[in-house]
Formats: sequence, C-alpha cells, structure tokens
Amino acid sequence: MKRDWDLIRKVLLQVEALGNTQSHVEDGDIDGVDAENVSYHIHLLIEAGLVQGDCRQGLDGPLRCFASSLTWEGHEFLDKIRTTGMWNKIKTVAREKGLPLTIDAIKSIATYAVTSILKDG
Repeated sequence: MKRDWDLIRKVLLQVEALGNTQSHVEDGDIDGVDAENVSYHIHLLIEAGLVQGDCRQGLDGPLRCFASSLTWEGHEFLDKIRTTGMWNKIKTVAREKGLPLTIDAIKSIATYAVTSILKDG
C-alpha cells in the first residue's frame, strides 16, 4: 500500500478533534476511504510516534487500527500542516524542488515557508 499524505493529514485532524480521552478514530471513520487503507495509515502514524493507538489482526482478517490521541510530536507535526494553504504550499514546494514528501521534508519546507512569510511581511 502506498503512503497517502492527504489521508495522514485527515487522520491527524480527526484525532485532534476528538472530544474526550475515551473516543478514538478507527478504520471506518474517514469518509470516502476504505477501512483497510485507513487502518494502514493509522498504523504508520503509530509507528512514527505521531499518535497513540493500537492495531489488531485476526487470523484471517485485515489489520484493524484505531488512534486515540496525538502525541506531543503529533501535535507539533499537525501544527505545521494544519491549514489548507500551508499544506498546499508544502506540497507545491516539494514538487517544484523534486523532493519526496517525508516527515523531515515536510517539517523543513514548513519552516522555510514560515521564514519566508516572516521576511516578506
């Protein structure tokens, strides 16, 4: 399965929007995206240390994951990509510079974008 940064952003935003510590985002909670794809991306976010959650896999079933909260690093990362304008700018700069979207590249481009805004403003 291929990593989908737009889906990752959607999951992070939805986890942040949880109203309490008993709620969670699970594989069927993202409209228009199949459950297996959502679970895979939640799994990636858990591995990256951006969300707290868990995954389970039955003997013959697909991986089922849920995310219950953002970690400190998850909050920091989401703050960099929260607004649609900044997110689109990050993707545009990465594409123009021929950079792959990685966590480190996204953080660097976001820092670059903020610095440019502050210099110009």
